Amino acid sequence: LHGVAHDIRAVSARLRMVELKPVFQKMGRMVRDLSKKTEKLVKLVIEGEDTKVERKMAEAVSAPLVHMIRNAVDHGLESPDGRKDAGKPPLGTIRLNAYNDTTSVIVEITDDGKGLDKSALFSKALRQGLITEEQDLSDKEIYELIFHPGFSTAAAVTSISGRGVGMDVVRRDIESLGGRIEIDTVLGKGSTFKMVMPLLAS
Repeated sequence: LHGVAHDIRAVSARLRMVELKPVFQKMGRMVRDLSKKTEKLVKLVIEGEDTKVERKMAEAVSAPLVHMIRNAVDHGLESPDGRKDAGKPPLGTIRLNAYNDTTSVIVEITDDGKGLDKSALFSKALRQGLITEEQDLSDKEIYELIFHPGFSTAAAVTSISGRGVGMDVVRRDIESLGGRIEIDTVLGKGSTFKMVMPLLAS
């Protein structure tokens, strides 16, 4: 009987699965708008839009994605001149990719922008009193400072990403789905934010 109940649950979960395509397409329109507003040249490359997740998950992942892509355009990518100075093509690229492994759905946002500056993050956190000079933080711990409420490295709050929704809210949204965010970044080369979420929402 237990096996039958489990099978029924699995079947009904599969029936609730939807493709991420509509959510990803919305991001395409947003990037075009942001490109105009910021006067940055941005190309969005979408992969894995046919990846399926539970409907509830597709709806819940939309807001964190919006915020992270705004951040990638606004803070991650350099201006066309800045990119030229860094020896990069003027056109910045953001990749949005989704795929499944056996138990998780993974959504990655990668940009070829300036990457996270470890020493700038550390100094900013010091000035805000989030850490002390004596603390010996690993690279991972330093990058994760961006998830601290109220933390921002932007020199100026812009109308695009300065809407009071910080990365702390993004992390909270992902964790409420039973997921986590991982950061992989190289200074001067770009960053990848990886959202790892359970295949089936609990």
